[in-house]
Amino acid sequence: MSSVLQLFVSLVRLRARPQDLPASDGLLLVCAILLAVTTTLALQPFYPLTIGSVRVGLDLLLQVIIVQGALRVIGHPERFRQTFTAICGTGVIFTLLAWPLYTILVDRDPSHPLAGASVLLVLGIYVWAVAVLGHILRHALEVRMSAALAFALLYVVVTTAIGETVLPPPEEIQ
Repeated sequence: MSSVLQLFVSLVRLRARPQDLPASDGLLLVCAILLAVTTTLALQPFYPLTIGSVRVGLDLLLQVIIVQGALRVIGHPERFRQTFTAICGTGVIFTLLAWPLYTILVDRDPSHPLAGASVLLVLGIYVWAVAVLGHILRHALEVRMSAALAFALLYVVVTTAIGETVLPPPEEIQ
């Protein structure tokens, strides 16, 4: 188990490839569940538990559709397990890194220096997460890093926009 965890850390550091992970349904399921749980809990300051869990479920569904669709288009649907496992596993790491910063953002006045630093750190984590997603997609789709980064950014924007449209934050619901 520690070797799998080390692979996820290496993926986050751009030193491993999704194909280095075992092609395991069990590992994929564990990573997807961990991502769903950690993300739902991390988003609690922004969304009630029920709306947050539905939002996370929708996001995971969109990710499955996009990744599976892209892999089918290039003729490599067999890469889905490892690719999606890599996306979910690294997603858990990024969620755990950002979670305390979300709490600071909610608990502090926006003019507080700690809130400003938290915003910058969250932004840095998001940029890093997109770079890692690009790295994963580069290997899975066999494209140049620039194309993979463009696809990763589009992927994040599209899934976020759909999620915001279907389940906006509570302030926008009322």
